[in-house]
Amino acid sequence: MMKSRSLLVNYTGYPTTPNAFMPDNGLAVLANSLLSSGHETTILDYNTIDIMKLLPHEYGKRLVDLAGKDTPDSSRELKEISAELDLIQDLDIDEKAREITDIIRRRKIDFLGFKLWMGQSFENGIKLAKNIKSRNPGIRIFAGGSHVDYFRGNIYKVTDVYDVLAYGEGEETIVDLAEYAIGRRELKSIPNLVIKDGSGVWETPEKRLQNLDKSFPIYDTDIYPALKGDQKLKLFISEFSRGCPFKCNFCGHSNKSGSKWRSKSPEHIISEFRHVIDTHGTRVFRNGDSNTPGMLIRDVAERIVNEGLDIEYALISHVNNLDMDALDILKKSGCFSVFFGVESGNQQMIDKYINKGLKLENAKRAIDECRKRGLFVVTSYVYPSPGETEETKRDTYNFIKASGADAVSICTPIITPKSTWGDKPGEYFIELSENYFYDLMFFTPALFYPPTMWKPLNYKINGKDFFEIAGESDRFADALEKEEGMLTQVMDDAALMSKHCRMDFREFRSKVRHYLKAGDRPSMEGIIKTINRSASSLPVKISA
Repeated sequence: MMKSRSLLVNYTGYPTTPNAFMPDNGLAVLANSLLSSGHETTILDYNTIDIMKLLPHEYGKRLVDLAGKDTPDSSRELKEISAELDLIQDLDIDEKAREITDIIRRRKIDFLGFKLWMGQSFENGIKLAKNIKSRNPGIRIFAGGSHVDYFRGNIYKVTDVYDVLAYGEGEETIVDLAEYAIGRRELKSIPNLVIKDGSGVWETPEKRLQNLDKSFPIYDTDIYPALKGDQKLKLFISEFSRGCPFKCNFCGHSNKSGSKWRSKSPEHIISEFRHVIDTHGTRVFRNGDSNTPGMLIRDVAERIVNEGLDIEYALISHVNNLDMDALDILKKSGCFSVFFGVESGNQQMIDKYINKGLKLENAKRAIDECRKRGLFVVTSYVYPSPGETEETKRDTYNFIKASGADAVSICTPIITPKSTWGDKPGEYFIELSENYFYDLMFFTPALFYPPTMWKPLNYKINGKDFFEIAGESDRFADALEKEEGMLTQVMDDAALMSKHCRMDFREFRSKVRHYLKAGDRPSMEGIIKTINRSASSLPVKISA
């Protein structure tokens, strides 16, 4: 049988959060789809601890020293640092292109699959792909990922470097593209593609995977070499289901995975856990669903307990889904935390502007019941939302105080394509510039620089511009932290990491932010090693 040879590439650039070091389950799934169909592939994931060389420590120290300063002299120095770091980034891209070129020629690679991300990572991917093509003019480069899901053909307004773009679910599409790369399939017959040719930019029909048990991530180090040693965090994503029946106005997820739930079988989910345990000894996972159905949560928890599987995991759910009677078995199965998106503390905001489909009294009860069982509860809120007033702000603030959640994430609203807010901005006090979605493809919060150096997004909510919206969101979170003593801006994955780092949540948040901002690779590497050791040595064996 004729087979293709490919490389699956993940290159983003410098990390700003620790979860950037987690394994990429999407590429691991695509790799297994290719291998199961008789093709050869390797994952080249450059989001390892080595990526921190892009911010040499001497530059990081200067950034830390300049933090909080906003004078003409400090701005000038920051611009100089930014230009020098851009040069270091470009040199790294050139190095990676030479490395990939060597593999292409040595192994006779037929195609590359790039995972695209937003912002600076999008630009870096384009630069890397162009560099590779300049050295290998005949190589086919396909691209996919959530960036393609949201922006589709608009990407071709930016670059032609990608031969084809793949949107939606990729398990079957990647195999079809492999067949195309070796001349056994016509491109137009493959679903889930965005194609640019002489007739323009067009899409093939969408097809979703109906049997999710056909989706299985492979983490063998000969296929995914970045997982050797402690180059990455050994905290793995576990997918239970796809689809979401709740159509929140700010979210476009149901356009990607559908508005109906599709679930993996509990047996299949357990087999994925066992693969990670057998391959890496790791027993710590984070659920990667947007909204896991309650019955599946219970079924998986019961199977974990019945099989005596010794794991720990963070779960994502909706307050309407979670069966309160299942919380005891959930805790016994190793569930560490539950994440709920509440979004506002004002019921009218939830119903009219956010369309969350929940009642605040149910959210409060779910938080209370989870915490009674010893589950760490993380909630998130979008603030300031369209239609926000001083009254709704006060209601949200007071609800968060009274809710008793262990951690709260306050999210600045960003208007995304394929969301109700993005499709019908005028109905929600939102103003978008003509080029807003084009600019959004390149938007990266300049977390290491003062807001005056950010390139703002050109949109307004409630008549307020980007800087006003972001500033209001930050002040809201600061007030909850400083005035109410609440833990803010710590998500469930960071809470799980801090637990396995044996650090207080605030200590972990502070240290990791500093290490990344300062380019302190040795300290960040120490964090990764500590978490990896802990994740492979859970002390308590669960019995049925």
